[in-house]
Amino acid sequence: MMACARVTSPWSFASPMRQASGALVSVLLLLAICQNRVLGQEKSNPLSLSPTESYKVALAPFTATRSQPDDLTDADKVALGIGMARAAHDCLALSSNTTSFSENATELFALAQLCIFGQQFEPARTDLLNYLALPQPPQREQALLLLVRAFLGLRAPDSAEPQIGSLLHDYPYDASIHMAIDQVIDEAEGSLFVPHFNDIAVQLCQTQTTATLPVLRGGKTLEGKDSTVSVATLFIDAVWCAALARSTGRSDNLNELASVAQQSSWAGTADLAVMQQALRREQMVGKRVPIESLDGHVIATGTLSSRVVSLTRGRRLVVPFTLWSPSASEILRSLAQSGPQQIIYAITSWRANTGGADQPSSQVLDGLRSWQRSLPQHVLILIVPDAELDSFAADIFPAGILISDGKVLMNSPLSGKGEQRRLLNLLNGQTPHLLPSH
Repeated sequence: MMACARVTSPWSFASPMRQASGALVSVLLLLAICQNRVLGQEKSNPLSLSPTESYKVALAPFTATRSQPDDLTDADKVALGIGMARAAHDCLALSSNTTSFSENATELFALAQLCIFGQQFEPARTDLLNYLALPQPPQREQALLLLVRAFLGLRAPDSAEPQIGSLLHDYPYDASIHMAIDQVIDEAEGSLFVPHFNDIAVQLCQTQTTATLPVLRGGKTLEGKDSTVSVATLFIDAVWCAALARSTGRSDNLNELASVAQQSSWAGTADLAVMQQALRREQMVGKRVPIESLDGHVIATGTLSSRVVSLTRGRRLVVPFTLWSPSASEILRSLAQSGPQQIIYAITSWRANTGGADQPSSQVLDGLRSWQRSLPQHVLILIVPDAELDSFAADIFPAGILISDGKVLMNSPLSGKGEQRRLLNLLNGQTPHLLPSH
């Protein structure tokens, strides 16, 4: 089964529960474009796309939901918790005495996998180092990838980075290495507490973009032994890295990415709209807002009331979301708790939640009312026309848009912890420590 990029789970690049989702789901995911920052809904004439490309677009909401860390049902969570508890117990017991299989590469590698699954990252680190110390370990590349996960579980991206260096030196750049780099960047980006973490993110971004731009120019996906990263994901990752570079005062390569998006080879593909939207989001940063106000409806005392929110005066935090983006509620609560006490406008549209006409839906309204009750009081759900969502190129949910006196300071999907930290840093007026750029 294909694994997706930018997965935020600390113990796996592809959730075991997603891998065991059943035959039908497996078939659907194999046919879909596999990416964590997934395709937005194509709003152009459906006749401009082939059936294959239209199918990718139609599956995008499902793929997006399955790619987020909170996509599990209650039963899934119980089953996963039981398995992880057993793995943690057995990892500690077996790692305490490995004498009987210390020279057995297969068992040492399996023990490391067990420990990663049980989130016992220190034993996993030790077991993987013992495995890699064996003469010619048969799964050396996979062990290095697991060691990256172990160090990230220990919140040590500076120790994970050398493993990336070994992978890049000894193996061809592929989907697995790309996803490993994604996770190290995500762990390091926006750090306020360790001076050089943000520099690690910037440097790895440069490495990643250098490797993937030729792939993008060739119009190809990035293949690996057990995974694939789509063209759209490669492009969104490159835009993510450009945004990080800009936020740290470095030069970006947005002009080069714009030229890639203009290649005629993308015409008629599901990837094109995603690439264009990603580019639009970052291109509007530092510029005036595309619209001067949000004209929508809020849920008040069980009814819908008109509300106009000016975007040209004061500071506005706007979070586009949908009911099918399971991580949105947790991210909204985190922003409400960690940021300054200001109104957060969680915006959505009828169409974004149904895929159909931009018309009221009683089912969506019931879901929004339920969400409103679960959110802090200063998070306000605002239902806006779909055209207003599109004015901010909102096709990946949730996203964070920060506006100050009519100027866009940030417009980015909140797909990872790094982007969330970057948004909170802006909200709180904090700046990560940086080394001088060269």
